[in-house]
Amino acid sequence: MGKKDLKSNLKIMVALDLTKMDPILINYVNFLCTVWGMEHIYFVHNIKQYKLESLQESFLEEGISIEEVIDKELQRSIEQYYTADIPYTVLLTSDDYTESILTHLSKEYKIDIMLTGNKDALQGTGAMSQKLVRMMDANVLLVPEKTRHELSKVLIPTDFSADSANSFKVTKTIIASSKGKIEALHVYNIPSFFFPYINTEKAIDKTRNQLKEKVQQFRKRYQVPEDIPFKYMDRKDLSVVEAIEKHAEKEDFDLIVVSARGGNKIASLFIGSVTNDLLIRNRKMPLLVVR
Repeated sequence: MGKKDLKSNLKIMVALDLTKMDPILINYVNFLCTVWGMEHIYFVHNIKQYKLESLQESFLEEGISIEEVIDKELQRSIEQYYTADIPYTVLLTSDDYTESILTHLSKEYKIDIMLTGNKDALQGTGAMSQKLVRMMDANVLLVPEKTRHELSKVLIPTDFSADSANSFKVTKTIIASSKGKIEALHVYNIPSFFFPYINTEKAIDKTRNQLKEKVQQFRKRYQVPEDIPFKYMDRKDLSVVEAIEKHAEKEDFDLIVVSARGGNKIASLFIGSVTNDLLIRNRKMPLLVVR
């Protein structure tokens, strides 16, 4: 799928599952319609084939079609919670592999962004999100259960790779209407076992000076605007993902944007390790994974 400016004429696909997560996703779509230039929204639900067959048998005596029941329930939920003016289509599919059918549909309808839930109390897992990011050409947006409808502060963790640079280009376009601000974050670490043998302050100063040089090279090479501030964070005993989330929560960001792949690209089917770990975590703010 050819990459395009994510500022207007967006085609969004929303994965619904007939749980309490659906109203959360639909309401978030309502918000996105006020800050993004939408062309069409596709609400999709997949019921696994083996479940469909077992359910169908239990209703055969009454002549009830499971597809009709599910379709009516989806329509009822959308009519209740969807308030935007952007046209939409409801897609009901039956396949044993939800990630595969969503990937197929995203290509067929030329989807720009796939929205799915990042569940915590609602008993979700990160497995489907990981597979979607691995398989899809579309960008994937994970929306947590409790998220505010804001897009004024966006955090971009960066490892100074080319893929990371793409996150800046995408983010600039998606916050244009909301006039949001972007901040970049690089997480580093000086192994603690060095400290008995080196001057701690000098080591930190030298590391920060090296990072400043990297930022300048990064800006020049990938045309990253000067008005985007870069922060550096020593993760110390935290993992990189824990450090990112700690900073994101402390500074009250509305969205985290990461590349599907990091600087260590082995093959296109592999997700960057930091992105992979972020996908399975429960956050207070949405996570946008860009291709």
